[in-house]
Amino acid sequence: MINMKRLMLLAIAAAGLVSCNKEEIKTKAVSIQIRGYNIGNSELEVSLDAVVYDKFKTKPDQQLNFGKVYTYPASQGQGLLKIKDVISGKEVFQNQLSLNTPELERFFPFVFINGSPLEIKAPAANPATNKMAFYIYYPQSNDGIDIFMKNKEGKTVYIARNVKPATWTYSDYVTTEGFKDATETYTWYFVKTGTTDQWAFNDDEGLSNCGTGQLYLPKKGETGRVQTYFVTPASNQLDAVSLFKI
Repeated sequence: MINMKRLMLLAIAAAGLVSCNKEEIKTKAVSIQIRGYNIGNSELEVSLDAVVYDKFKTKPDQQLNFGKVYTYPASQGQGLLKIKDVISGKEVFQNQLSLNTPELERFFPFVFINGSPLEIKAPAANPATNKMAFYIYYPQSNDGIDIFMKNKEGKTVYIARNVKPATWTYSDYVTTEGFKDATETYTWYFVKTGTTDQWAFNDDEGLSNCGTGQLYLPKKGETGRVQTYFVTPASNQLDAVSLFKI
């Protein structure tokens, strides 16, 4: 199913004409998406040029999931995307967008931890496999964590091993039998390294697993993808956020 936001964007881009004082001014549009997480006491607010999206603020300890279609005159060559910490009043992210390109969608990963942006270190792509990257925020422990995936039949496959909290860890992944159905939701489990049932977060199974519905795993036979994830146990669930363009 085609995303409705993309349909809207394509319709705006195709029309591209508005009437003003009997002159026709061509307009363009770009879809802006920001995905990540906000940990700490900050409240985040996104703006693009003079447009401030103050109704879509991200409160502390919540996922950042911003998506808007921005329209602008065709004569405009650049746009300034910013993220502001409303509590401190400081600007914490800035990106100068070049608008004279055919790109209709722009994606930005952003994780803010206790007043500082996280450097997102994606690995280089490898056409022979899929590169997976994990950053786990869990200050209660420095112990390594294994991540395995289970299907409804109970079959398992490892996604990554010995992931150390507060560091980027990388692994290779290709689809295997039992996990090739792109429409199926599987479950990721996080356990202490070398075990299968010692839960990684608060010794709690409920806080140490999550479904793959929003994790966009590679499809059957697909390789060459780079997928970065930010993972943290929230108050009542495990949050795993994909930090890559879908």
